[in-house]
Amino acid sequence: MARNLRWFFRVLSRDQCSQCYTLIMETIETPPDRDASLTSRALQCTATELGTNISDLQITSVSGGFSRNRRALVSAGDKTIFVKEVDIDVLPGEGERELAWLKKDYEVTRLLQKLHPKFVADWIKLDGDGHVLMTTSYASTDGWLWQPPAEKFLAERYTSAVVAATRELEKTELPHEMVEELQLQPFTTAELGLDDGIDKIITDPDIRCQLIDNYRILLPEQSEVNQQRCQKMMELLNRSDELADISVRAKQFAKQLEDCFNHSDVRSDNLAFHPQTGQLKLVDWNWASYAPQGSGATEFLIDMARHSHDVTPWLDELNTEMLASFIGFFLVRSLKPPLQPGDTLRQMQALSAATAYDLLERT
Repeated sequence: MARNLRWFFRVLSRDQCSQCYTLIMETIETPPDRDASLTSRALQCTATELGTNISDLQITSVSGGFSRNRRALVSAGDKTIFVKEVDIDVLPGEGERELAWLKKDYEVTRLLQKLHPKFVADWIKLDGDGHVLMTTSYASTDGWLWQPPAEKFLAERYTSAVVAATRELEKTELPHEMVEELQLQPFTTAELGLDDGIDKIITDPDIRCQLIDNYRILLPEQSEVNQQRCQKMMELLNRSDELADISVRAKQFAKQLEDCFNHSDVRSDNLAFHPQTGQLKLVDWNWASYAPQGSGATEFLIDMARHSHDVTPWLDELNTEMLASFIGFFLVRSLKPPLQPGDTLRQMQALSAATAYDLLERT
């Protein structure tokens, strides 16, 4: 199994790296059965790590984000760790892709523990024949936040900390062999800049009508600022000339140099922030790659603005051509059928497109 996983990891880095942004949004279509937080394999690994019996473990399910992995906080006595598991019984293709991503998450985190220890988990272990990843827990009960702070001054401190972290991480230089081994090859400009979503919208009036209808349904449930963004997006969808201008700017993104190290999924679900100490931890490094300057900050500021936070002081950090790329990319994907009743992924995609357009207009 280990040999097969190494082979698959190399194939993934060569053949599928260019599909990563699409995969972030599209490979979560079949989430695992959540009747059990973790399988017996993960429970045994965790019990061994905590030096106790499975029967003595206390398991707390972890919500939030979009993931195909089983996830939980597991405690024994005064010790708690976070556990992420690939359950191959509920995934297509025996979960080979997910196992490769879990391995990459582990290996990139181990590397960054040496280069940027303050931004990653203090401890991490891959166990259970590569199916179980265990890390330091950053639980809300210990003061850690996994969503943007509600208070304005804390939200500003949080935003500044994350933007500064993306800038520092961008400076990471690695030898070519390590980039290949860890699957850090660039994919962002091709995946976003050459995405044909915006062109489909321009040429197909039925798609534009469907998007406008979706925004009408979405609008009443949103905050005032997001209602304004939805309204602006509906107006944009009736202006072919402006959509064409956005398409041109999006394609310019494909020409940008990809020489900055990036987490490639910088949003609040993947960030733990401690408001008392100012500590910041980024998790889920399986999408890490080299990308254009400002990519991480742009991903994050879209997420912050979507959560109705004011990002005006950081507008200069945005990669404007990346914003243009995100508009068509998220719009088209928001049209896919809901994953399941009550699922919020499609809403997130629609709001991200509207937010990217709003930020593009302001820069």
